[in-house]
Amino acid sequence: MTGTEKDQTDFSNKRIMTDCGTRRPFSSGHSMYSRMHSHGHTGRLREGMRTRKMPKIKNSFKELYKKLLTNQETNIFIAAIKLGIFRELSYWKSSEELAEKHNFDPENTAVIMNSLASLDLIEKKKGLFRNLPAAEEFLASNDDTYLGEFFLSSFRWYNLSSDDICSLVKYGPDKCMHKNKTESEGIWAEQAELSVNYQRAGMVQLASRIVSSLPEFGSFRKMLDLGCGPGLFGISIAMGHPSMNAVLFDRPAVSKVAERLIGEYGMEDRVKAVGGDYINDPLGKNYDLVWASMTLNFAGDSLNDVIKKVCDSLNPGGVFVSFSDGKTNGGTKPKEMVLGTLMPALYGNDMGLNEGVIAGAMLKEGFKSVHSRAVMTPVGEVMVDTARKEV
Repeated sequence: MTGTEKDQTDFSNKRIMTDCGTRRPFSSGHSMYSRMHSHGHTGRLREGMRTRKMPKIKNSFKELYKKLLTNQETNIFIAAIKLGIFRELSYWKSSEELAEKHNFDPENTAVIMNSLASLDLIEKKKGLFRNLPAAEEFLASNDDTYLGEFFLSSFRWYNLSSDDICSLVKYGPDKCMHKNKTESEGIWAEQAELSVNYQRAGMVQLASRIVSSLPEFGSFRKMLDLGCGPGLFGISIAMGHPSMNAVLFDRPAVSKVAERLIGEYGMEDRVKAVGGDYINDPLGKNYDLVWASMTLNFAGDSLNDVIKKVCDSLNPGGVFVSFSDGKTNGGTKPKEMVLGTLMPALYGNDMGLNEGVIAGAMLKEGFKSVHSRAVMTPVGEVMVDTARKEV
């Protein structure tokens, strides 16, 4: 017997430690199959092997698996904002430099930087990292278009855990802690402040293009921004017109935010802020244009009454433009609008409106004609309903 043969023989007689204790390793002479064969079980084994087959797959679970990563993507993005990473990457920088400057863990800093690059938020070349254009414009510096605080606030709004959702589905909103508190004047004012940069980071520019393209735009003398929030829609539209005056209308605490911004943009001579409740209070009169951005969602059962008040406030031939979500496909699309209103919907206050609801109410409450079209925005597809009052 050679040395090699002896080693193999010795090994076959050794016992191997496993999680389940010690056992003698299988060999060709002592296999389970051999023992079963010796006891006449071969036929039954082969029969069992014939009856079980690998399943035939008709679809890929790729899209299902991607859902697992979506939450991780969001958390990485939010963590990077909190850590101030985007503020550091206007110029090429290594992960080691970033870690040293902020006293971060070097290895995990490299991990998070590579992860951000995988999400196409930053780019990596030769071991250095830099913001890609969108991150640079909206997350790098604390200017008029910085959206870091807006994203952090939105994350808190959207971030329902799977346990929260399960509880709400099982027991309903009455037996779950209500997180959708929107009645405080202070909360409304805080949200208005957080919406300032959101509005001027592309939304007001889009609104101004929509309104200025109206054939009646040049003849407008007075407009109302209904539920104005910080008021930048009305301010921007008025700034794009040579002489039109504007009224910015929202809750008293919110109107103070709008009043401050009127001053910042030097529009005090043509724009004023008015505080009130557009469901119960007068809206004013003699308007040629009424603009409402994501406002009618909050009208609830008073939607038709509010639209009637808008119609009555307009001059003959006046125009009402509603810029709002319009869910399609039985309330299942577009995804951004369905998920964006998930929390209030689960808590019993679904603010999402289906496509055609606003347009139908406009026609019912006295408008002569309505034209509806979908417009793509940074936050998803939005429905623009343009109603005209009879001359």
